[in-house]
Amino acid sequence: MKRIRNAVAGLLGTGALLAFGVMVASSATASTTCDGSSCNGLDPTQVYSSIDGQRCDVGAYTPTGASVSTPQGFVELRYGPHCHANWARISSSSAGTWFWVQNWNGDSQQYYVPSGFTSAYTNMVNGYPVARAGDAGGHTDWF
Repeated sequence: MKRIRNAVAGLLGTGALLAFGVMVASSATASTTCDGSSCNGLDPTQVYSSIDGQRCDVGAYTPTGASVSTPQGFVELRYGPHCHANWARISSSSAGTWFWVQNWNGDSQQYYVPSGFTSAYTNMVNGYPVARAGDAGGHTDWF
C-alpha cells in the first residue's frame, strides 16, 4: 500500500512539474517580438527582436546629427539595431508637448509628454527606410 501511495505521489508531483513547465513556457512565448515593419506602433521597452531575442531598446542610439533642439524640447531620432526600428524621444520638455517620428514609407507615431514629466518617447516605426523625428518647433533630417 505504501508503494502505491508513493507511486501516486510521484505521478502527481511529475504532473505538477509538467503543468508548471507548460505555464512557464507559455508565458515565455507570450512575449511580443518584431523586426522592421512588424514593430510599427509597438513600445520599444516592451517588445523583443524576432531575430536575436534582445529587447528593442537595448543598444539603441541616436545617429550623429539625428537630434534637434526646439523651443518645445530636445528631440532625438532613436534607432534600435536589434529590431531595426525607429522612435522619437523628447527631453527638456513640458507636459502636453506633442512630438512624432515618421519614416519614408509614411509610417508615423506621435505622442504627448505626460503630465508630471519632461521627457517621453513614441512607439516604433519600421527602421529599414529612412526616418525623421520632430515636434511643432522643428524636425531632424532624414536618417
